[in-house]
Amino acid sequence: MKKQTLPLFFTLLLSLLFLSACVPDLKINFKKEPTTTSSKKKTFKKSSSSRSSHPIRSTSSNSSNNSSSSPSTTTQPSSDIVTTEGLPRNAQEAPKDKIYATGNLKVAYSRNDDKIFAQTPDYEGYTTALVQTILGNPEKQITDPAYIAESFENTELGNIKGLYHEGKITGEQAHAFLMGAVDLKQASKFGVNYTIYTYKNNTIQLVFENDQLLYITPNPDVVFFK
Repeated sequence: MKKQTLPLFFTLLLSLLFLSACVPDLKINFKKEPTTTSSKKKTFKKSSSSRSSHPIRSTSSNSSNNSSSSPSTTTQPSSDIVTTEGLPRNAQEAPKDKIYATGNLKVAYSRNDDKIFAQTPDYEGYTTALVQTILGNPEKQITDPAYIAESFENTELGNIKGLYHEGKITGEQAHAFLMGAVDLKQASKFGVNYTIYTYKNNTIQLVFENDQLLYITPNPDVVFFK
């Protein structure tokens, strides 16, 4: 009986040693599976953030492939946005001798092959009433959509060319503001309603939407920007 028990004991002992040797392998394999899953999640998050990290800001050749809330509805990555310092945050903080661009956007324009980037400033807080206290009553107040669709862009092109030839604005600034004017014309074709004030025989044009100033002819005599 003792002779039969001894081999059986050794057999059981070897079986236990074999099973205990297999257990660590099972645990290691189990831990590896969640690691691979989490790495896939990280890759997915990176790829999704790279898609969403392209906010649209200024103008492209069609004045934007997507539109932005600013007058220049545009499609450029946020990395292209050009900022500056020293401008008031809104109209209430600005001097009242002329209209001041607000925020920290700098007038900028660049072109690379078929891609165009243009950026014009904001005029936060400039209502029609506040503009009239600064510039006086407009010579004309236009609400006819046909004007901005047919005449506004050509009139503004002449105004901007004149300012450039007089040395009052740079070529870069001229291109940027002209793209802004083109954007307004395009938006009007999609039913956006604007009110236009004109001064000095149409050489200065201001465009309002919902009583908020969106655009002004870049004449340094009446507007300050950087």
